[in-house]
Amino acid sequence: AEYMGNESDASLWFSGKEMRRDRPLSESVGKNEKTKVVVRMQARNSGAPVREPRIDEETHKAMLAFYYKKEQEQKKLEEDDEDAYLNSAWADPRNLKAQLMGGP
Repeated sequence: AEYMGNESDASLWFSGKEMRRDRPLSESVGKNEKTKVVVRMQARNSGAPVREPRIDEETHKAMLAFYYKKEQEQKKLEEDDEDAYLNSAWADPRNLKAQLMGGP
């Protein structure tokens, strides 16, 4: 952390909002005593600090690859012939009769 100079030249930011000195802390953070607060210090006139990404780049790439793979599988299933199952033995309507009668 860098020393920014005089405390009057700095402002604290929490949850994208500037924490004002003339307001109580509970107005910015809430009244829960167990709340963990992570604030950022910025120069007073520099505006809001840049937000950090929610997930790192490696996780983001892995998620995109996973969803792309799922999307490709879904497209393949949609393109597959919808009546292909009718040629399988379990879908033969005469199968039960043939089993009961002992015939082919």
